Amino acid sequence: MIGFLNDFRTMVIGILLESFPFVLIGVILSALLQTFVSDQTLQRFIPKRTVTGILFGCLLGIVFPLCECGLIPVVHRLIRKGMPPYIGIVFMMAGPVINPVVYASTYVAFQSHPEVPLFRILLAFAAAAVIGLWAAHSMGESALRTPSSAITESAAAAVSQSAKRKQHRMNQAVPRTHWLHQLHETLEHAAIELFDVGKFLVLGATITALLQTVVSRQWMLSLGEGEGAAHLFMMALSYILSICSTADAFVAVTFSPDFSFGSLLAFLVFGAMFDIKSTLMLLKVFRAKTVFTVMAMAAVVILVGSILVDQLYY
Repeated sequence: MIGFLNDFRTMVIGILLESFPFVLIGVILSALLQTFVSDQTLQRFIPKRTVTGILFGCLLGIVFPLCECGLIPVVHRLIRKGMPPYIGIVFMMAGPVINPVVYASTYVAFQSHPEVPLFRILLAFAAAAVIGLWAAHSMGESALRTPSSAITESAAAAVSQSAKRKQHRMNQAVPRTHWLHQLHETLEHAAIELFDVGKFLVLGATITALLQTVVSRQWMLSLGEGEGAAHLFMMALSYILSICSTADAFVAVTFSPDFSFGSLLAFLVFGAMFDIKSTLMLLKVFRAKTVFTVMAMAAVVILVGSILVDQLYY
């Protein structure tokens, strides 16, 4: 029992230490967007057409090279500032894969197979594009936990409260430079966002560690026997392990002697889009029906794509 608790504690701490820096970067970027980027400025850069919007969402990870944990608070903030939800969904699906940091880590892990990072990007792009086409025509404000109209009212109230606090400080003749005020506002937004996202990260890390501690690795490997079963198993394993997309390639390469190229791709792409902790964090932004519909669509596209890669390429 003591050994189990020690393993469980070590696993929880390890997941949190791996994920927390990226979440912290994400909430800081989110706070900077809130403080320094106006709604009008952001909306000038957002494409109006669906196809260009999907392409924009797929490639946005090059500008924000974050893993799935760090991306969620950024996308949440972008949607609050006027980004269409379907572009936010595409960004969250493609961003953890289509970014230079993940490409480099995948290339280093699979040095003997330099085509792996390219196929990973192509499969992630295909899945995100399919999801984006569906979301653009089927997903409205009802997909969000908080409709944009309510967000606007909340933002207006926050602005009003901020103005009152500012006036109060001026009345008290408290000297405060403009940059110091912006720094204070940025840190305030970051702290609020970190608390909102952090509780889901801790819950996800706890569930993930429990599953990894209780479930036998040998039993899991036995489930992967067979072509289609191997792909499904690797997708399920990536979901359970909840490894950051910047490091999951180093775990995937350890399975290369026993699993096909396509099943490794399924692990690399699906795990970057969805895992236990990111699912819980996504449920903070989107309604459960939307999250699980997107998850099912991603699973189907990745499964079919990874099997085709095995049949056509290898």
